[in-house]
Formats: sequence, C-alpha cells, structure tokens
Amino acid sequence: MAKWIDIGPAAGFTADAHQTLDVEGFSVVVCRVDDAVHAVANICPHAGLPLGEGDLQGCVLTCPFHGYAYDVRDGRNIDDPHDLPVMVYQTRVNDEEGVEVKLPIADEGESE
Repeated sequence: MAKWIDIGPAAGFTADAHQTLDVEGFSVVVCRVDDAVHAVANICPHAGLPLGEGDLQGCVLTCPFHGYAYDVRDGRNIDDPHDLPVMVYQTRVNDEEGVEVKLPIADEGESE
C-alpha cells in the first residue's frame, strides 16, 4: 500500500540542491537534479545516520559521517553497487506543478 503526498510546489525545489522534509512521519531527502525531482530516505543504510546533512554533487548524495555515496535516482551505492542501497521514493509533478512523493502508507480508500 502506498499513498501520494504533496510536498510543495516544484519551484520550491532548487536545481542541484537538496532539502530534508518530514512527510507524514517519514524523513525524506528531496533532491532536484537537472529538471527531475528525486526523493530518498533520510537514513544511510550503512549506519542509520541522516543523509540529508550530506553533500549533493550532481546525482550523488554523500553521507557526511562515513562518506558512503548514493545515486539519488536509483539508490545504489556508488562505491559498491552490491552494498545496500538507500530507499528511493517515487516522485511526480502534478497538473498544478506541485511535487508529490509516494510513501508506503495506507491511503484512506485502501483496505488492509
């Protein structure tokens, strides 16, 4: 089960930058790379520390604590593609130019 959640206007996400948002109890790092908006969990799979405090260079977000680097487009670990990836959430821009992220929570219309 998953639900699309509005996280704000597309214009609010600056190109080649990232920000950490609390979205319905999920800490999410939202990155705008070129014209695309990407979202990943704010938890480094290596040690559970916050990725949102790291540096974004192109499509690579680097954990500030141990230097693990992740591609925000697909979550893969840049240094070791066989290592744990970071959780990636789907994003989309709706008709009103707002950005939505799909989170693993039940929609009101879904049954368990």
